[in-house]
Amino acid sequence: MGAGACRMCCEDAGDSHQMVTVETMHSVAESIKRNQQDEVSISVLPGFCGGKLQGRWRRMEDKSLLGRIYENKMVWQPLYQHPPTILKSAGEDRIYMELEGARHEGIIIFSTSNEKTLINWSDGEVWTKDS
Repeated sequence: MGAGACRMCCEDAGDSHQMVTVETMHSVAESIKRNQQDEVSISVLPGFCGGKLQGRWRRMEDKSLLGRIYENKMVWQPLYQHPPTILKSAGEDRIYMELEGARHEGIIIFSTSNEKTLINWSDGEVWTKDS
């Protein structure tokens, strides 16, 4: 057990007595394990984002139906010939998905004035949720 980091003094020909923080392999492994557990638990919650993203989604530019979000997955329209894509949380108002080898990050916008929900994706595409 013990501390996750220790402090030690190092001497270098150019620097005298510089303090350096060194993390133990155990603490690094525990930190990675915690982060992976957090990500997994967030990504499999039913009613992803409190259920606010559940429903049918369209591309804002041309109003074409993309598919629907169910739990933590984007279920694509058959014309896209793509299996459901897992959506994961990247913060309170951010999500991401891995699609064809690329990571796409989205900012969720809940508009109270016109009761619209949007996702603004990192590639410039904007999705709007059907009411």
